[in-house]
Parts: sequence; structure tokens; C-alpha cells
Amino acid sequence: MMARATAAGMMALEVTVVSAEEVVLPTGRALGGGAYAVVRTASAAACTHVDEDSYGDCNGYPYWSEAVRVAVPAGAGGLAVEICRRRSNGRVETVAAARVPADDFMVGPPGHLHCLSYRLFDAAGGRSSRRNGIVNITVRRTDVKHTAPPPPPPVKATNARASASGGSCYGVPPAGAAMGYPVGFPADGRACV
Repeated sequence: MMARATAAGMMALEVTVVSAEEVVLPTGRALGGGAYAVVRTASAAACTHVDEDSYGDCNGYPYWSEAVRVAVPAGAGGLAVEICRRRSNGRVETVAAARVPADDFMVGPPGHLHCLSYRLFDAAGGRSSRRNGIVNITVRRTDVKHTAPPPPPPVKATNARASASGGSCYGVPPAGAAMGYPVGFPADGRACV
């Protein structure tokens, strides 16, 4: 695993594969336990652990939240995320895959964390490839040194309502877009963790 660029013209990435949603097997059954993810680049591939623990939890979606490190050649078009499983006969089957364009994680300052979700398509590929779920990932470029962001300015708003000076209803100045991961809610209304 690499934390810095290993050779000239290479970028080091930390890709966290968080989860996959609504992925189905070729038989039409939902993908449950036994799934793992592979992050592929033109020069490397890395796998997550096999998800045996969360089957049935959080609506049965595979959940990894595992970071893998891969090298990407400078100028590469991006990377691929594949959702795989080991069949009962021992064969490995790629169930679905998504392409992640490099432009999606190259914007922003060095070390910036990009929270991304992509449509998965059947791994069979071809022009008639059908949609097959969503994968949630984060990507951070680790081949460049970055410093901690400067501390936020002092909070001026003192109540729960937005002040005339531009504060938010949370008592802090607004600071860009809020992003997060979809959270499943089972029938009893509890959020899956």
C-alpha cells in the first residue's frame, strides 16, 4: 500500500468504498453477504474485506467503509469500482461496476475528501448493460502534502435563528454544501448505523 507517489507521473489515492445499494445478482436476487469491492486503476487493483457481517443489517446492503490505496498514472481517465462475490463453487463473480472519472476527484485543494456516489451497471458490459444499484465512495489524493485548514472565523450568531449578519440557523456562518451518505430506515424507523 502506498501513502505517497511512488514514481514520477503517479498519483496516490485513498479510496474508501463505503457501501453498495440495490445491487442484484444475475438471477434477480439481492446481493447480500459475501460481497466485496475492488478498486481498479490502469496500474493497480485493491480489494476490500468480504462483507459477511452486515448481511441483513441496514436493509441487507453490503457495507465496508474500508479505505484502500491505489496508484493512478498521471493523465489517467479515472478508476473503476467493481462489486464482486465469491460463489458457492469458489468462483469469483463480478456483479456490477462503475467508472469514476478522474475529473471528479482532481478538483479542490490537495488532500480534499471527495464524497461520491455512482450508478453501477451490470458487469457483463456491452451496449445493453443495465443499471444495477449505486456505490458510495470517498476519494482523497494522498501523494501531496497538505496542511490543516485554517481555523474557522469566530461565530457571531448567538441564537438558533439566522442573524442579519449572514449566520445560519445553527449559529455558525454558512460554509458551502452539506454532503452525506444515504441512511436506510427499516420499518421500525431506526436509522441503520
